[in-house]
Amino acid sequence: IMLGLSTGITNTSYQWQPNMVGADLDLWLRNGVGLDVKQWDDSSGNGNHATQETSGNQAGLDGGGLEFDGSDDHYDITNGIVCSAEEGFMVFAVVDLDDITNVVILGNDNSNFIEIQTNKRIRITIAGATARTCTFEDAVFLADTKMVLGIQREAGGTGNLNIYKNGSLLTPTSQVADAGGITFNVVGTRAADRFLNGHLYELLVYETIDLTASEINKISNYLNNKHNL
Repeated sequence: IMLGLSTGITNTSYQWQPNMVGADLDLWLRNGVGLDVKQWDDSSGNGNHATQETSGNQAGLDGGGLEFDGSDDHYDITNGIVCSAEEGFMVFAVVDLDDITNVVILGNDNSNFIEIQTNKRIRITIAGATARTCTFEDAVFLADTKMVLGIQREAGGTGNLNIYKNGSLLTPTSQVADAGGITFNVVGTRAADRFLNGHLYELLVYETIDLTASEINKISNYLNNKHNL
C-alpha cells in the first residue's frame, strides 16, 4: 500500500477554496488565473468575466492582477451581479491603491457603487438611496499598502453594513444600514468617473445569504496567506 496518496496532505484537490461555502459565489477574479488585459475570467463558474475591448481603457498586468491608472481604466462584468432587497452580499477585494480618495471598486451608476472615499470612509450607495458612509475614527485605508477589504451587507430587513480589513471587523463611529437592492456591472468605476487608481489583485462577490463568521474568517485567511499579508 502506498501511503499518503489519497490523503488531503498530499492531494491538493482537497485544499480548502473560497467556493466551499454556503453563500453563492457570483464572481471570482482569481489572482493569476485566466487573465490578460482584455479579460479576467470569472473563476466562480457563472461567466461573469471582467472584459474591456477598448485598449485605452485596459489596465496593465501586474502581480497576477490588474493595475488601474485612475483615469479611465475599467472592466464590464459580463452578466452583472444583482442582489435583491434584503439579500446578503459580501465583497472581498485585495487592493494596493495609489490614491485613496474617491476610488470605486464595484459600480453600476450613480445609485449603485462601493467606493473608498477617504482613508477613514467607505461609501456604499444602494438602490438610489442616500449614500451610506461607514466612517472610522482613524485612518485605516492607506495608500501604497496591500490589504484585503471585506464589505458585507447582512441579509434581512435591517441590512447592517460591516467593513473588514485583513479579516478584522472594523468599528465605525456609528452603525450604517441599507436593505435595498443593488446591482454591479462594472469593475473600477461608478458612472465613467471615480476610477480605481492602483492594483486589484483579487475580487470575490458572494450573495443571497450571510456568510458565517467562520466562513468570513476562512476566506480572509485564504486571501491573507495567498497575498502575504
